[in-house]
Amino acid sequence: MTQSMPFVDARDICVWTEDIPKRFLDLLKLADPLAIYISSPWISEFTEPSMNFLDILKKKNASTIILTQPPKGETRRFLKKLTQETKTRVYVSNRLHAKIYIIEGIKHRYVILGSSNLTQEARGNIEIAVAISGSDIITKRVIYSYHYLKLMCRLWE
Repeated sequence: MTQSMPFVDARDICVWTEDIPKRFLDLLKLADPLAIYISSPWISEFTEPSMNFLDILKKKNASTIILTQPPKGETRRFLKKLTQETKTRVYVSNRLHAKIYIIEGIKHRYVILGSSNLTQEARGNIEIAVAISGSDIITKRVIYSYHYLKLMCRLWE
């Protein structure tokens, strides 16, 4: 009798409870992404220079899709800059609530599912996320689900 391989090794699953935005951006800085997928109803710039999302995306030069709520004020200016200076497309929906972060690369694959928005404020909140690394099949299945969410959003500007 052959034993089937698990979808993911338990060592590749972590539970995060502190500073989820920073942990995601730290992973992104170390990864070699071809594509980045983010679903966060609220997005903001970060005060810490090492968390400059615009600079990180410029260095990675990966195709990025962001699902968020229709932005206003500073967030609108920030997302406009992201779409102009990186390979980022933004989709919006007033009803979006899902928080999903995916880094898809040749060597690195990460899926983070949790409660945290990608905001400065979320860094101090009580949040939780499950981070799964390395699993191609889980990454592809979550990306498929992500695209389903994207269908419920509209392209922003």
